Amino acid sequence: MNKDLNRLDRISALLVQLQSRPIVKSSEMAERFSVSQRTIYRDIRTLSEAGVPICGNSGVGYSLVEGYRLPSLMFTKEEAIAFLTAEKIIEQLTDTQNSNYFRQGMDKIRAALRAVDKKYLHDMDNTIAVYKSRNAGESLPNLMQVILSSINDKQIVEIDYTNADDNTSKRALEAVGITYSHPRWYLSAWCHLREEYRMFRLDRIRNIKTIGDEHTKVHPPLESLLGCDDPQCLTEVILHTSKEVARHYADRCYFMGLTHEKELADRRVEQTYMAYSLESLARWVLANADTTTVVKPTEVKNIIKQIIQKLDL
Repeated sequence: MNKDLNRLDRISALLVQLQSRPIVKSSEMAERFSVSQRTIYRDIRTLSEAGVPICGNSGVGYSLVEGYRLPSLMFTKEEAIAFLTAEKIIEQLTDTQNSNYFRQGMDKIRAALRAVDKKYLHDMDNTIAVYKSRNAGESLPNLMQVILSSINDKQIVEIDYTNADDNTSKRALEAVGITYSHPRWYLSAWCHLREEYRMFRLDRIRNIKTIGDEHTKVHPPLESLLGCDDPQCLTEVILHTSKEVARHYADRCYFMGLTHEKELADRRVEQTYMAYSLESLARWVLANADTTTVVKPTEVKNIIKQIIQKLDL
C-alpha cells in the first residue's frame, strides 16, 4: 500500500515538474526521488498512457507538447503554509517591487485553493511574523528585477554606489547574481572600474539602470564566485582584526567567505571564514598586517611568510 502511495506521489510530482520546466531529465528526477532511471521511464510511460502528451526521449529529456495546458493542481495546506511563510520573508527582506510581484503570485495560489483551505490560510496569516534585522540598514530600492533582467539579457548596468566611507562613485557592472547573507543582500558582478569581480551591498546602491551595452565576457556561475559548496574544498580560517578594517572591507570579506563575526575587547573583531582560496586571504591579511593577525590555520601564516620572502626589499 505504501509503495503504491509513494509511486502516486512521485508521479504527481513528476507531472508538476513537466508543467513548470521546459525539459525534465530522467537522471535528475531519479536522483531527486532516490529511484532508478528505469523507474522514471515507467512513470513517464504511465503518464503518457493516461493521456498526457509528453514528447522527448530518455537520452535528452521530456517535456509537454507545446500549447498543452493541464488543469490547475490543488495545493495541500502544508504547501500553502510554506508559501505564506515565504511571502512574509520576501515582504520584509526584498525590495517593494519584488514583494509586489510575489504577492500577486500568492493571490493566484489562494485562488487555486478550496474554500476550506482559503479559510485555513487566512486564519494562519497572523501566526507568522518576520521582522527586519536592526542591522539591515535602509529599505532596498527597487532594483532586484533590474539586476535579474540584466543577467538574463546580458546587459551592462550602471549604478551609483556609496562605500563604507560614504563616498559615491558611478560603476558600470556586468551582474552575475545576487546573494542574501543575513542581514543583507549582495550583488556579485564584474566591475569595469576595478576590472575584477566585486561584491556590492544592495542597500548602498542609490540608482541603477541598464545602458544597452552587452556583456563583454562570459561569466562563471555565481557559486564559483562565492566559493566551493563542497566542504572538502573549504578551510576554516579565523582572523583577529580591528573594527575599522572589518567595517571598511565588509563587502570584500563576504566575498572571501566570511561566515561569522564576534566582537572582542579593545575594538577588535574575530572573523571566521570558510575559505576556498587561502592565498587570497593571506594577501588580504598582509595588506592589513598592522591591524590583522591569523589565529588559524598555520597554512595561512606560511603563505604570508612565502610572499614576504619573495619581496625584493
